[in-house]
Amino acid sequence: MNYRIKVWDRSNGDHRLVGEMISEISESGRARTAFKYEREFLERRDPFALDPVSLPLATATFSTDHSGIFAIFEDSLPDDWGRRLLVRKHQIHRHEQNLPNLLLALGSTGLGALSFSDHGEPLPPASEVSIIHLSTLGAAAERYERGESEGTGLSLLLGAGSSPGGARPKVVVFDEENDVHYLAKLPSVKDQVDVVRIEAATMNLAAKGGLAVPPTRLVQCGGKSILLVRRFDIIPAGHRHMVSFQTLLKAQGYYQLRYQDLLGIVRKYSSDPLNDSERLYRQMIFNAVAGNTDDHLKNFWMTYDHEQGWRLSPAFDLIPDVGQRGEHVLFFDLGAYYPGRKKLENLGRSWGIRNAEIVVEQVFAAMSGWREEFTRSGVPEHDTARFKEIDSHLQE
Repeated sequence: MNYRIKVWDRSNGDHRLVGEMISEISESGRARTAFKYEREFLERRDPFALDPVSLPLATATFSTDHSGIFAIFEDSLPDDWGRRLLVRKHQIHRHEQNLPNLLLALGSTGLGALSFSDHGEPLPPASEVSIIHLSTLGAAAERYERGESEGTGLSLLLGAGSSPGGARPKVVVFDEENDVHYLAKLPSVKDQVDVVRIEAATMNLAAKGGLAVPPTRLVQCGGKSILLVRRFDIIPAGHRHMVSFQTLLKAQGYYQLRYQDLLGIVRKYSSDPLNDSERLYRQMIFNAVAGNTDDHLKNFWMTYDHEQGWRLSPAFDLIPDVGQRGEHVLFFDLGAYYPGRKKLENLGRSWGIRNAEIVVEQVFAAMSGWREEFTRSGVPEHDTARFKEIDSHLQE
């Protein structure tokens, strides 16, 4: 199967052609893929590299054998939950569920600034789903998780739920009254604890600890808690371009990387490396103390817009160790377990972070009120008791 995919940028509100990707996938599944920037894009006043590591601005033709598309384009695709909805929405047969075909199905509905088409015009943006349908979306998501293939709200869910990544149910909605776009995070039928309220409380704690986080709202719809997270990829001018650290670090499969590897990317590409280094350090401290062990590379992004250039994205998907795994995905130095306050301070000094001890103190001070914040957010007491290791982290 051969695919010619036009890649479009909508960072300025309208679509402009960035380049073309050609992908050949053999019957055995082996892929050969090439990408080339359009000359008109390179000659514009404000071109930018889609991936500054693997696709720098150049007239060359780039090639890869990464699953049929470049990793930066796979960043646009949703993971488990959203991908299943995307396949269902477009009725894509199993033998056609390759990454190039999924990109074409995604079109202009993905997060970030990129959109995709197989002809000379970009696909029109899909109509946005109103926030007033949250109750219907929540009920439809629950039925879908239970394996029910029909029912009220399914078409609405397919329209609102095919963009976000991750394994948990979530949808994108638009608040017309306040002109705000949200990622709505829904409860799952598989939840053993109140994950939605726990995440709401953890995001509040992160804000108190000085982390840059998107504004959130915890709402009740149909008797269920839903966390609204304001989308940071949408700005008045258009859309921010986004690239994951998994793409920037060329990480595949099982990887063993440290927070310091992310620091290297920040210092090389950020337009404000001093502040972004401190933001990354603060997020690492918070993840350590809060026990956010799900700190994989798709939970860290760089964003680009024409006003700010490349910046570390706000922190998101912050939640304690619900799975009780103990081991972080990213290493702090040589270990993947909570290293203790002193070690965290020492890491800050070795990174050259200004006032590392003050950053640590601010995060620890915010986290000292974690039980009260969980109570304010309505987390059940038996769920709160599950995270008692946070107290031991604070005492070390």
